[in-house]
Amino acid sequence: MAVVAKSLQPGITLASSAGSVFTAGAGGTVVSQGVLSNPTTEAVAFTVQIQRSGASALDVVPSRTIQPNGTDLLPELSNLVLSSGDVLLASGAGLVCILSGYAMS
Repeated sequence: MAVVAKSLQPGITLASSAGSVFTAGAGGTVVSQGVLSNPTTEAVAFTVQIQRSGASALDVVPSRTIQPNGTDLLPELSNLVLSSGDVLLASGAGLVCILSGYAMS
């Protein structure tokens, strides 16, 4: 088994409705760190969900707000294990999401 450090999501701007920010591939993935930044001039509420392969989406962060020019380091995602086909979803109009971690094969 090989473990490779990866940029899981190098950067995506979120929308107001939940959308996929990362889908785990074969072999599994561990999210080591996530960050959301707010480059806007307004406070923005966000949510983060996980959808296990073939199941309904579950809230990981039901709702939290980031102030203008602020960040959130998403401690809930630290060491989160994702199996093949699991999807991380997030919403927060205008926020930027970056994820790093490890892929296993």
